[in-house]
Amino acid sequence: MAAPNSNPAIILVVESDPVTVATIRTLVEELGAICLAVSGLQAAQAVLRQAIPDVVIAAYELADGTGIELISQLRLSASHRATPAILLTGHIRTQELERAVMQGMYAFLAKPFEHQELVKLVSAALAENVERVRK
Repeated sequence: MAAPNSNPAIILVVESDPVTVATIRTLVEELGAICLAVSGLQAAQAVLRQAIPDVVIAAYELADGTGIELISQLRLSASHRATPAILLTGHIRTQELERAVMQGMYAFLAKPFEHQELVKLVSAALAENVERVRK
């Protein structure tokens, strides 16, 4: 997905389930991107202090918070405000989904997800991110 002679895209995955992380890592790396995976909100915050991911994929339920909280924090940060965020969840109340949309969620993907659906969403988010940088 990265352009020739450019740095590979960085995808931050915030998910506590190791099987889901392994699946996402494989799919992301097949796109030619680098996968940074952490299991919670605090660990994600630490990564975000040091790196600027091209896309964030976050589980709704985290041991120390929610993916929506992470999206809110992204939108408050000048460095991460425009970073596309994909929310993963097996179940979510309509009110929480609406809150995620209001916080600027790029997309929502229900677990268990189809691998191709995740690839399409990440590819589209990366393409939009590249287009936004060009403008």
